[in-house]
Order: sequence, then C-alpha cells, then structure tokens
Amino acid sequence: MVRNKRNIALLLAVYCLQGIVFYSPIATLYRQAAGLDLLQIGFIESVCLGVMLALEIPWGIVADRIGHRRTIVICAALFALSKVIFWRAESFVDFLAERIVLGACLAGLSGCDSAFLFACCAAGGHRKVYAQCEAVQTLGMLAAALIWPLLGGNYRLSALLTVGTYTAAALLTLLLREPEGTRTQEARQAPPLTLRQAAKHTLALAPVLLAICLLRETAQTVTVFLGQLQFAAAGIPQGWFGVLQAGVIGAGLLGGLSHRLLRRLGARRAGGVLMAAGAAACLLPVLCPGALGAVVSVIALRAVQSLLGPLSLSLQTEQAPAAGRATQLSCNAMLMDVAAMGVYPAFGALADRGVNAAFLLGGVCCGIALVLYGCFFRWKNNSAGPGWEGA
Repeated sequence: MVRNKRNIALLLAVYCLQGIVFYSPIATLYRQAAGLDLLQIGFIESVCLGVMLALEIPWGIVADRIGHRRTIVICAALFALSKVIFWRAESFVDFLAERIVLGACLAGLSGCDSAFLFACCAAGGHRKVYAQCEAVQTLGMLAAALIWPLLGGNYRLSALLTVGTYTAAALLTLLLREPEGTRTQEARQAPPLTLRQAAKHTLALAPVLLAICLLRETAQTVTVFLGQLQFAAAGIPQGWFGVLQAGVIGAGLLGGLSHRLLRRLGARRAGGVLMAAGAAACLLPVLCPGALGAVVSVIALRAVQSLLGPLSLSLQTEQAPAAGRATQLSCNAMLMDVAAMGVYPAFGALADRGVNAAFLLGGVCCGIALVLYGCFFRWKNNSAGPGWEGA
C-alpha cells in the first residue's frame, strides 16, 4: 500500500505546515492594531462558529459523495485563501470575511480528513497516525512561537509568512491520491448513510461525545484564555509568560503518545484517566495557590487535551459506518459544538468573579465528563450492541 503511506506522509506535512501560524502569539493585538475592539472580535468569532454549525453536516454529506480527497483539496485552498484575506485585512468587514471563509473551511475538513486517514491505515494503525497528527501540529505551533521573536514585532510580515506555509500545505494536498485497501472497498460497496441514520447514531453516542466535549473545552479555555490570568494571580512576572507559553505548547507533543496509552489501557480506562487528570489539574491551583500549582495545572491540561484528541478521533472513526464516515463525524461534531456554546459563557461569567471560580467550574465539568464516560461504557458492556475495538 505505497499510495496509502504516501498519503499519510503528505497529510502529516500538511498538518505541520498548518500549525505554523506566525501571528498566533499576537492574533488579538493584530486585530486591535487594525482598529477592531474586543466586542467586534468576539462577534466575528461567533459568526465563524455559526458558519461552522450551519455547514457541518452539509459538508459531511458532500464529502462522502464527491470523495474525501477532493474535499480536502478544496478546503486546503480555502484555508490558504483565509490567510491571504487576514494578511490584507484592514477593517471589520475584512476580518469578518476571513472568518466566514475559515468557518466554511473548518466545517469541510471536520471529519473528512480523519475519515481519509482512517481509510489509508491498516487495522489499528489509525490510532498511531492520529497521534502523529496531533504531535506534528504541535511542532508547527511551537515553531511559530519560537520564530515570532525573530520577526521584530512586524505584524504584517508574520501574516505574510503564514500565507506561505498555508499555500505550501494546499499545494501538497494536490499530490494526494485515493486510498487503497479493504476499507475503501467496503465504503464503496456499502449503502449510503442517510442523515436520519447519522443523527440516530450520534444520539446513541451522546454521553461519550458530551464527556469528550466537556473535557476538551475545559482544557481549551484554561490553556488559551485562563492560563495567563492564573499565572498573574499567582504572582508570576509577565517576563516569564513567553517561556511558560512555550512550555504549554511543548506539552502538546505528548499527543504523539496517545496511541500507546490507548493500546495499554483500552478506550474506557484511557478516557477515564484523562478526565480524572483534568479534574485534578483544575482543582490544583485552587487547593495549592502559588506559582508551581498554576504552572503545573495549565501544562497538565494541555497534555490532557493533546492526548484526548487522537483518542476521540479513534473512538468515533472506529464506530462510524464505512459508507458515510465523514457525514457521521460531522454529525458528531455538530453535537459537541452546540454543547461547547453553552460552556464558554459559563466560564466567562465565573472568570469575571475570579479565576479560581472558573477553575472550579473546570473541575466540575471534568467530573461530569468522567461520570458520563463511565456510564456509557458500563451501558455498552451490558448491551448486546457492538463496541469499540480496544475498549
């Protein structure tokens, strides 16, 4: 299966290049320098999420019909276009247009790239590949963070260089070929998946999907938004924030070990360990105030987040029907995105009262996730339905 190995290598390179966003350390400052205020930035992000939700399932259906490779090529081109718009953006309308294109692109890639990789892998091999994808994306992010200080604070140059990395990624997708093997043949022979069937399957998986969503959004909120507030509250000088940010990004490299964790513990125990670790990491700075507790908490949550991503993809792709894998994954993603919309405001409201209150909420979310996850697997083991391999 030389073609499949080539596809995997190409997509790993694409993920790495798309992780290199040179302006990521100053993304908010970049928009403010163009005249946007925080309210406008928040509105634009909401529009982006709305576009993703509206196009999630339609894109999944289209991807299963026109082919996952074609969809990846189209979306990679849209991704590069969004970076061109961002580079040239000078007004609210420009940045809004960039986010609309990005939302359409992310909705198209959601589930499609995972399904394509799944078809390229031998039985069980997708777990390692998903873990490698997480690791190379983190490597790209780490490279961008380390290179940013060398750009002399030039915002526009950082955006232009990002156009270069995303254009290179889009060109690499043109070299992809349709996968070979048993999984591809099964997908062609199986009857197409209807939207009603996909929705029914998503509802059956709702407990585990919601559990993953709660842990994922907690880790995302802490590492991206609340981490710096916690560092400041712990008395850490701002001069150390750059080093700490590099450490947080570096912790994401542990995602490359996700397949080993899954192989050793199985899906049920691996997920349970990650959710328990997330709860402990959220409670640590509350119970042990100080710099050490704050740093360990944020870094641990980034590690948990990176290990969770490949585990989540493995669980979903292994259970998705062969003929409509992208549709099924898009339907799953829509449920998790809707749930995430309710989590963000709760974190924001509590953060205004104090960062520790938000961290306590994170601990509660991870605890609820652990209960949902455990109950789902307990129900699955007691039912006659098929389970996930390695569970």
